[in-house]
Amino acid sequence: MMILSVLLIALSLRLAQSSRLRNDMNNDLSPVLSGSRFKLIDWVQIKEPPVPLVTEKVGAHVELECQAMGSPPPTIQWYKRNMRITENEMMEVNTIKPSDALAMMSSRLVINYLLPRHQDIYRCVAEAGAQVSTSVTKLIVSDKEGREMNFTQLINAKILGAHHMPRVTFWASTLMDTIGNEVNLPCKSVGNPKPTLLWIDPNGRVIETDDRFTILPDGELRIKSIIWADMGIYTCVVKNSVGDDTVETFLYPMKASD
Repeated sequence: MMILSVLLIALSLRLAQSSRLRNDMNNDLSPVLSGSRFKLIDWVQIKEPPVPLVTEKVGAHVELECQAMGSPPPTIQWYKRNMRITENEMMEVNTIKPSDALAMMSSRLVINYLLPRHQDIYRCVAEAGAQVSTSVTKLIVSDKEGREMNFTQLINAKILGAHHMPRVTFWASTLMDTIGNEVNLPCKSVGNPKPTLLWIDPNGRVIETDDRFTILPDGELRIKSIIWADMGIYTCVVKNSVGDDTVETFLYPMKASD
């Protein structure tokens, strides 16, 4: 039960998000007795599903958002019917012993220019360990008749290759793990031109790679052997010539349970 207590304390620090997230985590944690100790089983739940129905016209900018919580920290993938269309895997950590990490993860599916071919059923699939949770959205293109374009037409209309603002598409809103463990804070993004990325630590300093902090090619921030002093809000900023986008991750290092 120590993890549950620490979780409630940590989430109370999460400013405007804290009250809602604390209640969600408290309601959904499932301690199970194993010998003389309480442990957390793998679990995942979609807390903020994408809207069930979206209707837009050709040319619209569409974003579907999905938020899931669980332990271990869940991945979130998007599917168009049964075809996966995202790659939101996190680097594997803590493979020797099971992790007690808990996280609230968020993902966006971004369609910059809606075409008739985009009309379909989309699924947000969250996975944590062996557990899976799914939510479905139907996307309708209201004026699709006769509006499809081939490759040449997309080029001539300057739709392919058009510049777009960057958007972060996969990140952790809150992540909690045991002191001494290695953690990865994801920050995947899309945009054209390809966005540049930087991380800012809880003290407002730009993070540079050193013996404990590493920014991976896909934007993840890896922190080795987390300590209590690492607690706080880490900010990921992505930029290109069109604009920028920012997300925050609250990291809470937990004391190891006895």
